[in-house]
Amino acid sequence: MRKLSKTFAVTSYIFAAAIMLVYFGAEIMPGFFLSTSGRLVLLCGCCGFLWLGGSLLTKQNGNNRPMKINLRIFLGLYLLLFATLTLFDPLWGRNGGFVSWNRELFYTYVQNSLNLVPFKTVLQFLSKGSFYQFMVNIAGNIVCLMPLGILLPLNFEKQRKTGVFLLTCVLIVSAVEILQFITLSGSCDIDDLILNVSGAFIVYLFTKNRKAFGFLKRIFLLE
Repeated sequence: MRKLSKTFAVTSYIFAAAIMLVYFGAEIMPGFFLSTSGRLVLLCGCCGFLWLGGSLLTKQNGNNRPMKINLRIFLGLYLLLFATLTLFDPLWGRNGGFVSWNRELFYTYVQNSLNLVPFKTVLQFLSKGSFYQFMVNIAGNIVCLMPLGILLPLNFEKQRKTGVFLLTCVLIVSAVEILQFITLSGSCDIDDLILNVSGAFIVYLFTKNRKAFGFLKRIFLLE
C-alpha cells in the first residue's frame, strides 16, 4: 500500500511538471498566444496535481514537509501568473520589455496611463464606464491579489501580523506598478495599488479567524 501511494504521488508530480513545461513552452513559442483563462487552467491543474502528490507523501511519511514545500511552489506560481498578466500579457496592453524613452512617448504615457490621485480611476469607471469595464478594471483589481491573503499567512508565520502582511502586499504591488511605469506598459495607477491590497486584506481578515485558519491548515495538512 505504501509503495502504491508513493507511485501515485510521483505520478502526480510528473503530471504537474508536464503541465508547467506546457505553460512555459506556450509562453516562449513564437506565434502562440496563451489566454488568461488558459494560464489559469494550466496553473490550477499544476497546483491540483502538486496538492495530490504532497498529500499522499505527507500521509505516507507522517510529516507535512512535502505540503510545506508545495505551498512555497503555489506562492511562486501565483506570483508568476500575477507578473505575467501585469507585465507581459498583450491582451491587457502589456509589452513586458524596456522601451526607448523619448519625450513624446513619456508625455503620452503620463497623460493617459499615470494616475497618482486616489480613487480618480474608480470614480471614472463608476460614472462613465460600462458594467464590463467596471468588472474588469475595478472588480478584477480587487480579486487578483486575493490569493496572497491565504498564501502569505500559510507560508510565513510573520505574515500573520497585520502590519507585516499589509507592508508586503504594498511592496509587491508597488514594484509591479513601478515596472509598468519603467516599461511604459499598462498603467501606473495608485487605484490599482489600493484595490489590489484591499482585495488581499479582505481575504487576510478571513484567515484571522482561528476556525477559518484551522480549516485552511487542515486542507493543506499543516496540523
